[in-house]
Amino acid sequence: MNHRLNPIDEVFLSITGEALTHGQFLRFSGKPPPLKELRDHVAERLPALPGLTHRMTPARGRRPRREPVFGFDPASHVGERTFPAETPLDTVLTALAREPLLDSAPLWSMHLVHGYAGGEFAICYRVHHSAEDGMGAAHIVTTLFGDGGPPDGTRRPAGPRPLISGSARELARGTVSVGTGLARALLPARSWPRAPEPRPERLGVASAGAAWNELRELSRRFGGTLNDAFLMTLWQALADWSADGDRDVRSLFRTAPVPVRMPLSTRLPGEEGLLGNHLTTAVVTLPVRGTPLDIAFPQLAERTRRMRAHGLRPASRALVGILPSPVTRWTVRRLLNPHASPLYASNFSLPAALSFRGAPAIDATPLGVLLPGNALSVTLLSYGQQVRVGFLYDRALPGAERLAGLWREALDTLSVTA
Repeated sequence: MNHRLNPIDEVFLSITGEALTHGQFLRFSGKPPPLKELRDHVAERLPALPGLTHRMTPARGRRPRREPVFGFDPASHVGERTFPAETPLDTVLTALAREPLLDSAPLWSMHLVHGYAGGEFAICYRVHHSAEDGMGAAHIVTTLFGDGGPPDGTRRPAGPRPLISGSARELARGTVSVGTGLARALLPARSWPRAPEPRPERLGVASAGAAWNELRELSRRFGGTLNDAFLMTLWQALADWSADGDRDVRSLFRTAPVPVRMPLSTRLPGEEGLLGNHLTTAVVTLPVRGTPLDIAFPQLAERTRRMRAHGLRPASRALVGILPSPVTRWTVRRLLNPHASPLYASNFSLPAALSFRGAPAIDATPLGVLLPGNALSVTLLSYGQQVRVGFLYDRALPGAERLAGLWREALDTLSVTA
């Protein structure tokens, strides 16, 4: 496998630093295994995951390529971290989020993590966004730790694939949506401040958990989706967080509706294993602060419904394949304008049963990314009957370490109110 990156991959590859590295932190019940067992396990399943053996390098001209590393040894990417007993989970996650990836090599790493709590261990997989989007990273974890073993066949490269996946009406509406999103990114209704790129030591992670049914029940009461319930709890958490800030950036969150940038996968069924990034983004504006819940929730649900129904996915898929790469790269960079949206929110899931050598996975926590110019992102990860929310933030953002706890409190409050 030796091919050019798609234009979205190229944009992310141009952005360096730990802030654009994402992944999952999987907790397993049982005694920590020797590191060699994990390295052997990864090596066994590597044939089903050729992307892990490839690096991105410059080719002739200016466009980078994905090329194999001959004789690749996964042991160089699989390490071990030991933490003192009773180390808080967020402290562990923060330390891992600050870990640099190897330069000029496949842009991923994995750590066997233990010591922080008795009777369990964790495996943390991280990858640079230029190599994998969220669904791609979930496919990696599923292939490595799925109970059924590696999927049939090997993973396909991100090469030619059908461009047209919708009706002419959907493509037309989606193209208009892309143009509208670009116009709003170039001329936002309200310009949000651009955050400086955080140094690794400034990155922080805060997390919280909930039962999957808690979000599902909240969404059902208002005719929305689980993603709508996630965004509503985020809306309430941001309101509570911003109430304390009179002379800093929190005052902006208090006085203006918050636009949230969300990724939408453009993969078709069966394309979960495609390498690279296959997504588009859309901005959903949260309700005005103080809006009654019985008005705010349906309002938000209608906004996300329109986002899904406007053909943005098939149109973006077609445009990436049809437009010249320089045009696509320019468009992607403009769409990620931090002045148009102050935070990035994503939501995805893992299969219900993951394990490592007989040890069941009991929990999965997401590690998100900070887009250039943003100081905050939030990711919801569903695993079995549990969900975990992870906030990645620049520690220069006042009070950001409280957001996960506020999100959990917001879910309790909204559930009672509803």
